[in-house]
Amino acid sequence: MDKADGLSQARQNLADYLRLNSLRNTPERNALLEAIYQADVPMQAEELSKLMTEGAASLRISRATVYNNLKLFEEAGLVRKIFQEDRIFFERTDKNRGVIRLICSGCGKTTEMNSDKVRRQIAVMRTRRFNATGWVLNVYGFCGKCSADLKRKQNRLNKKDKDKK
Repeated sequence: MDKADGLSQARQNLADYLRLNSLRNTPERNALLEAIYQADVPMQAEELSKLMTEGAASLRISRATVYNNLKLFEEAGLVRKIFQEDRIFFERTDKNRGVIRLICSGCGKTTEMNSDKVRRQIAVMRTRRFNATGWVLNVYGFCGKCSADLKRKQNRLNKKDKDKK
């Protein structure tokens, strides 16, 4: 499912959820949903708020409205929270789609990757009394730049230790 199909399905799911709960469908809700579904990486609520007021949408949308709608989207199954260290991110939920992320512990850079082997293993995994609707696999380590920086620092420390002896 590509981004356009995912967004179209999410809009329909939102409309159904709002109708079932007697809530209004507003331009602000749709713009926020679109921003989340167009994003390539998970975003924090503050980033989304800034994007809504300063970005292409340029809507008058309060921070509280962003937070309230993120909660509503989560209840509707349209977004999920991701907890990384002391921060909370939000990302779209594409049903039956798993996510594999490589997260650099040095700079925080996040890269999504695709591994059919991992996906197949998860697909055949059976769990008792649990209906999985999606999954996220976070792999922590250091990107190439941070690894090189760490190695340089370690070499400098080793050299200083040798010089002292």
